[in-house]
Amino acid sequence: MPRKILTQESLLPEYVPSIYSSTKEKKEKISGSRINPSQLEYLSTMYMRYSQDGKEPSLGDLESTQQPSEEELRENAHWSIYGTQAHSLQYFTQLFHRTSYLGRLPSYEDFQSTFWQRDSTYYDALLKIQDLTGMDGNRDSLDTSQQYWITWVQNGQDFTPKKHKNYILPPSTIKSMWEGGVIPLEDINRFRKTFRDSEKLDPQKCALLNETFLLTNLYFLDGSIQIPTLVDEICIPRDSSKPIDIIDYKSGKQFKKPSLKERAQIFLIMTAVLTNVLDRVPEIEWNDMPTFKGKKGNKKLISGIFFDELTQLPEIYTQRLRFRYINPITQEEILITAKDLGIDTKEGIEEILMYIRSILSFYTEYKNILKHRIDSSRSPYTLPSFPIKNFTQGNGFSKAVQPPLL
Repeated sequence: MPRKILTQESLLPEYVPSIYSSTKEKKEKISGSRINPSQLEYLSTMYMRYSQDGKEPSLGDLESTQQPSEEELRENAHWSIYGTQAHSLQYFTQLFHRTSYLGRLPSYEDFQSTFWQRDSTYYDALLKIQDLTGMDGNRDSLDTSQQYWITWVQNGQDFTPKKHKNYILPPSTIKSMWEGGVIPLEDINRFRKTFRDSEKLDPQKCALLNETFLLTNLYFLDGSIQIPTLVDEICIPRDSSKPIDIIDYKSGKQFKKPSLKERAQIFLIMTAVLTNVLDRVPEIEWNDMPTFKGKKGNKKLISGIFFDELTQLPEIYTQRLRFRYINPITQEEILITAKDLGIDTKEGIEEILMYIRSILSFYTEYKNILKHRIDSSRSPYTLPSFPIKNFTQGNGFSKAVQPPLL
């Protein structure tokens, strides 16, 4: 009997295998919505709220929801900045450690292999940060990467991204918080003590991708969901008998065992890697720093899969993929297995997919009311993007490039 791990059985639509077919003709007729894993969490909350009491959502009802106070927004922004900077400290330290295996500092190609979906201006800007840091390659990789990270924090950040529309906390406030040292020295020292060598840091044993954008179309007969997913880290071992490692870096209160809603998010992240990465692993070029090529050699990873195809793949989730939360400051980890998610069986995958389908149906029905609530451009603040325009020509977020902090 299927295990009901996500929601009440009465709220789940019935699964009828004969209805859900992966025929090409049905795929061409399916319309759908684009929802990322984070938005799914909000929609899941709304779905549970309105499904249980039988009410229909209204715009007035949603707008009346109490907004966080400015103090709460500052607290949220603080931890958002903390998490973003901690992620980058982890990424840069790993990259400098990996190139130390090769006896040198990172090159343009190394940045390109690690953050492989960016454009050339991003890699040029990362090299600019390296120039500003004044590296000679003779220092310990941990010291060098920390100095590089400090320079990155203080230079080239754009605090007014064009897409954002609705500031409650102004960019000047975010800039002050960003540059003010949200990660205390105590935590940085803890990072230095706990960061350890591992097999994934050896470029001859693992291809390591950070901030990889995957786009997955999941098809049902009565609708589809397009899932844009940004994966913190994908580690692809050279030894094909080992699973692909998917890492979501979590700090502070976020580092905890996943809730029921977060399990659905993890399933979607794992599914994105399954459909976009797994069958392209042979395209890795193991020369110096391993290079992963996208479909036809480009940087776009987009795929589609049908409901009934996924239900046949429990062994992939169990044996070929591994998912972990890791705290970048302490290096503590939480392993989340397919069994933990309930997707180690065909029935478990059916259940979680029906849960996602029910949220999709709910969102489709009330899209005109719900869509503005999940619009990221309407968030009360935005973190900076890197790099600011013309940074490599000598302009930072002020009229001159700021010197690195030494």
